[in-house]
Amino acid sequence: MANRSSQIEHDRMVEYVAKILVGKGYKDVRADLQGFKQPRRIIWESSGEGYLPDVTARSDDDFRIFEVETKDSINDEHTADQWKLFASYADVNKAMFYVVFPKGSVDDVKNRLKELGLEAYLMEV
Repeated sequence: MANRSSQIEHDRMVEYVAKILVGKGYKDVRADLQGFKQPRRIIWESSGEGYLPDVTARSDDDFRIFEVETKDSINDEHTADQWKLFASYADVNKAMFYVVFPKGSVDDVKNRLKELGLEAYLMEV
């Protein structure tokens, strides 16, 4: 679980991503932060279990899911569970799944994705 300072960093990154998407004209930008409409929970059909993405956005022809990580959350088991669900959902629904992470963490994120056998778009902030 993230510590208090990394939670503040996480929330700043979530807000940054959401504001970029709004600025680029995406529709229905949702963020798991006060002041934004909350994203819809994505659920495994098999178990009914699910997670709330950090940010989601729509354009005319696509749906994007963003999960924000801090350096201390990249290798968490909870993170792996979220990434597996969001990557699977994106694949089945022709959406785009992004992992957002702080500068200097690209190798850690790539290694974790490879270890989990997942693909995602990468966004370094």
